[in-house]
Amino acid sequence: MGKQLSSFIIVVTLVIFSNFSCSQISNTDNANVNINEVQQDFKTWWDYNFKNIKLSADFIPLDISSNIISKEMFLKQLSTGEFIPIKIESTELKYKLFKLNLSIDPDIKTQVKNLGNDGYSKYKMEGTKIPVFEFKDIKGNLYNNKILKGKIVVLKCWFINCLPCVQEMPALNDFTEKYKKRKDILFISLAFDSKEKLESFLLSHKFSYAVLPVPQKFMEDSLKVSGYPTHFIIDKTGIIRKVVNDYHEMIPTLNNELNK
Repeated sequence: MGKQLSSFIIVVTLVIFSNFSCSQISNTDNANVNINEVQQDFKTWWDYNFKNIKLSADFIPLDISSNIISKEMFLKQLSTGEFIPIKIESTELKYKLFKLNLSIDPDIKTQVKNLGNDGYSKYKMEGTKIPVFEFKDIKGNLYNNKILKGKIVVLKCWFINCLPCVQEMPALNDFTEKYKKRKDILFISLAFDSKEKLESFLLSHKFSYAVLPVPQKFMEDSLKVSGYPTHFIIDKTGIIRKVVNDYHEMIPTLNNELNK
């Protein structure tokens, strides 16, 4: 359980700008923050990162010299724990890597490394086929790859004792209500609690997604889930298009798929 609880604050993922990997951005790029102050202690850094950095957004990734690099390279460098991402003041969304101070709180380095690793893992999942699976929901309805074909799938991974997973349920219920007339979209959730515990939980907690009890091993080994909740957007051909922890961040991708 400690592994899941320690993963709640991990967030990350999307968009590669490989066509611009050798481009140069002006050296006048303005971070609009004092880099040293951001790193002065863990709370200050975390507050800044939480409010300003969404690695799953469509952003222009910059290295320490203001060169545009690929999303993959950006996340790889972040996962070393040697850099922090800083939002650049611009009409376009840009994040730039800055070297961490040698004397910073070691917890900052550890968490940045976690964010980078998690972001890179999610990034590598995007564009791949959803793993083969076949499970029944608590009502006995069967779900497998064949049934999902031709549908846009909004998939949530969670468990009962995950507080953020439960707190977001009312918002997700509103979300499903908005799209209830669409016959080409499915809202599915995978939980590693037993069917009996889920049935009891849902007596007092409304959740409009289909609820499938599945082994925790499937979520963490096959879907590479490292924190809860985790949300996936899967297109009609079974390709994973988005992997995020904050459901707000999946909405642009879902809208893109719905408008195709």
